[in-house]
Amino acid sequence: MGRLAGGRPMTAVPTLVVPLDGSSKALAALPVARGLSHLMGATVTLVHVSDEALSPDELLDRIKLSSTEVRGLIIEQRTGSPADAIVNAAAGRHAALIVMCAPARSDAMYPLGSVPADVLRKAKCPVVLVPVSRGRRPWTLRQLALPHDGTPTSAVAIAPTADLATRAGAELVVIHVAMPSASRPTEPGTLAVPRYADQLHHELPMWAREFLERVRSASHPADMGKLRLVVAQGDISAAILEFAQRNASDLIALAWRGCLEPERAQTIRRVMRGACCPVIIFRVQS
Repeated sequence: MGRLAGGRPMTAVPTLVVPLDGSSKALAALPVARGLSHLMGATVTLVHVSDEALSPDELLDRIKLSSTEVRGLIIEQRTGSPADAIVNAAAGRHAALIVMCAPARSDAMYPLGSVPADVLRKAKCPVVLVPVSRGRRPWTLRQLALPHDGTPTSAVAIAPTADLATRAGAELVVIHVAMPSASRPTEPGTLAVPRYADQLHHELPMWAREFLERVRSASHPADMGKLRLVVAQGDISAAILEFAQRNASDLIALAWRGCLEPERAQTIRRVMRGACCPVIIFRVQS
């Protein structure tokens, strides 16, 4: 039995839902969805939300795709609020993922635009946000970046991320950003880097071995042959974005508690705004 990207047992062919609003920019999500569907053995459902009744030909014209380009894909039209329609389409098809374009915005409440932000809040499945800037280039998963602050919350993303990396034969890079003691996570069960990691050379290797062992244990049953740990310092979101850009990462994986208010979730909002590659977000169930 296989597994879905969200870590759930797979008893049927999984579905990926790709919302298309009729803009050319939204098509940036399609190559990523195709790549993920190949890894997961999934079908792709394109969803367009409009209260105007459209014929099949009109629908193709509206989403700016040809009959050749949609061969093998399912196309569905929905009505109502865009975010609710997308979430309902995903729920109705028991979607493994929603893959959608998320143009960066400076708005504090809606760093991704109001529809992607609402989808992210309401969706029960993981959401992949694709930056407009990557265009329609083919997408392949070769390196996956997984920020992990040592907390049980961030560990939620390990198993599904490891599964994707294993399916693709990709390298999984776990990024841990060392923070001052006053800023360290206080969540019980956190395994943080030694306070003076740059000075206590004998403590850092011991911590790194234990940290990676926890990652390997949480990734079971994935075979994590291509796994390495990177320890950085400074601002968390800046370190994640700098690593992903410098190393041409193909996907960033984040665990998220479900809050996007301006005073909360600073790291995830900054990463989603500034990422040069797709970001997959696994919501932590409370």
